Amino acid sequence: MKTKKEQLGLFSIIWIGFTFIAGITFTASFGQIVLAKDGSGVGINIIWIFVLEGFIAFMCAWAFAKLVKYHPQANGGGSQYVRTAFGKFWGLLMGFFNYSVIPVIGMALIVTMVRANFDSEMWGRWSNLYLDLIGFALYIFAATIIFFGIKKYKYVGLIIGYLTWGITLLLMIFGLTAGFMNLEVNSDPFRPYLDATLDLPGFTKAFTTCFFAFGGIETFITTGKNIKNRSRNMPIAIIVIMIATTAFYIIFSTITMFAVAGGSFESNPNTQLFPEGNFLRTFGPVLIIICTILMRFNSSLQITMFGGSTLEPLSSQGYISPKFKKENKENIPVAGVFATIGLFIICATIFLFIPDIIQGITGEESPLNYATIASCASLLLIAIYGTIIPTVIVQGVRKNVKVQIWEYIGWIVTGLFLLFVFGAYVWTSLLNPFVKPNPDQAKQIQAVVSSVFQILYVTGVVVWAVIQYHLYYKPKMAKMDSNSERAKEIAEYENFFRLLSTDEMEKIALQQAKEDEEYKQYKLQIKAEKTKNKAVSK
Repeated sequence: MKTKKEQLGLFSIIWIGFTFIAGITFTASFGQIVLAKDGSGVGINIIWIFVLEGFIAFMCAWAFAKLVKYHPQANGGGSQYVRTAFGKFWGLLMGFFNYSVIPVIGMALIVTMVRANFDSEMWGRWSNLYLDLIGFALYIFAATIIFFGIKKYKYVGLIIGYLTWGITLLLMIFGLTAGFMNLEVNSDPFRPYLDATLDLPGFTKAFTTCFFAFGGIETFITTGKNIKNRSRNMPIAIIVIMIATTAFYIIFSTITMFAVAGGSFESNPNTQLFPEGNFLRTFGPVLIIICTILMRFNSSLQITMFGGSTLEPLSSQGYISPKFKKENKENIPVAGVFATIGLFIICATIFLFIPDIIQGITGEESPLNYATIASCASLLLIAIYGTIIPTVIVQGVRKNVKVQIWEYIGWIVTGLFLLFVFGAYVWTSLLNPFVKPNPDQAKQIQAVVSSVFQILYVTGVVVWAVIQYHLYYKPKMAKMDSNSERAKEIAEYENFFRLLSTDEMEKIALQQAKEDEEYKQYKLQIKAEKTKNKAVSK
């Protein structure tokens, strides 16, 4: 029963998944997209944008939930499903999309863990560098917890989750309190947000930036071997997580706007829940800092685990070095976790520390801010979801997966909308600095660097996949001895890249029911023994 005991149950994966995806740091971009100091922004429209994003994210997550039931193993996630439908190269590309979004999310975690909570001028020009170094040190500490085993990983995640969400509830109560205290007779705290105008560039920027807040399912799904009864529990968990996340973003956004009472947003709007002169100001910001650090610490712990889990199936298929497929007795891909930590060090140096040093020398604000990083991650998420949706539709058309009419309609609408948002964002945001240069030279340079970073990163992933497939994977497989141990391992792993038959799915369901009953009896036995020992001790 040890293996079953140490796997993650339904409640655990819902809680870990929700605390990984959702959090109060999504408001970090409100100063650029909701209501800026110059009056620009989408205002109250952010509410229905979150509703729309919740629907889009839910339909994407539902595609994962549908496909996970029809595949022999969940590890590999979208990469596995895409390869089964379209072939090896597309599986590799999807795997690279899954992995490449992880360091970008990691950089956003580091930025929001510490830097967003403090005054950017507290140490002068070098403030961002010092704060990012502190955030990175906390990430490294979080990543090491994985090596203590799945059980401790699960407990740490649950404990930190309880702490952060307990504090989050307090912050929501304090935000409502601050809003009512600032409320004046005949005043309307939402009026400035209601008066905000919405145009296509503003919508696409807000949608793309905030879509990052829903990212995580595409990496969370790759921990399949550590999840109990995955074919039953994973779809349920995905549905609950996405609904709960959408509801939280809408509620917290409304409370934040109410507490700020119509004012523009700063770099960290959460600190504005406690205005000057308010008695909550004495301890409120401390709660914000504690909550944010704990929340990002927890997410850092989880994303490192997901990074290792993403590399393991790529290695088992022969796409990358066999070193990354090695797992310990608790199914933790140790080499993959170390590689992810190493990649984080490289990305933090390139995307955080070097720009911070340049900012310290020149005094000019770094263009690689939270909004830029979040937008880059969102582009990759759109690429991931835009690939998984055709996968499930094709498998449905082929009669390999049972798909309902409403699912076809929902996925087609979602796919077309993601394509529209992607094209609109490229034209109105990424290409805008080149089409309509800003007369302010400093802002123009920042805009160009931000666009170039996103373009190079996303296209670089595609180029990397093409090179890896044609110059590494295919030549290696052509030269490999079919009788070698490695060739036999890859051939055996190929069995996972197929769809389960009806009989196989029924057998799996019966086996899972049997294991559940055995585990239930095991827990009752342990409980009875504890009761007996307690009675004897008395």
